[in-house]
Amino acid sequence: MPLYHVWFATKGRRWLLRGEVGETAKQLMWSVARERNIGLLECASMVDHVHLLIAAADRAQLSKAMNLLKGTPSRRLFQRFPDLKQDAAVKNFWQHRYGAKVVPEGAEAQVRHYIRTQWDRPEKYER
Repeated sequence: MPLYHVWFATKGRRWLLRGEVGETAKQLMWSVARERNIGLLECASMVDHVHLLIAAADRAQLSKAMNLLKGTPSRRLFQRFPDLKQDAAVKNFWQHRYGAKVVPEGAEAQVRHYIRTQWDRPEKYER
């Protein structure tokens, strides 16, 4: 089954994934993946975006998985953190689209490392 490196951002690239919100977002994605039998292999977030490694049979299955992985956590995040919607001034938690590319054969370990070490490259997030 092909592997896909997927990434997507918060609406307006707002820094919504800090602290407890970011941890909860990841937990919710793992939970949805388990419930819906989505091949989620890695999940890491920065303050304004998420990287995933997903096993999916084809782009159609990936698209369905992404609808579930973005939609359900978004609703649940707004339920758990009701002030977030108002404070962030957004109706949707995530941007509508996502980027994805097929992981070449033999590159899985490299992509997993890249995803797991997001916080090792904080240069553009230091203010």
